Amino acid sequence: MSIVENFDLFAPRLINKQELLSSGHRACSGCAEVLAVRLMCKALGENTVIASATGCMEIVSSMFPTTAWRVPWIHVAFENA
Repeated sequence: MSIVENFDLFAPRLINKQELLSSGHRACSGCAEVLAVRLMCKALGENTVIASATGCMEIVSSMFPTTAWRVPWIHVAFENA
């Protein structure tokens, strides 16, 4: 019997199904930053406020007039980050 068979949990069932960063963003396919933020949002849940400094994530996730965020989100200037 392998070590994996000793566990009663199936990890994908533990992940929150709700997407808090929608697929409508404009990031490149396979972008590691978007994947990290998406999984971070799943771990933190919907009671989260995102504060984002100017950068790639801010540009690809919030092109006017749409946004990919499904949680409260605020953009701060370079000098405030």
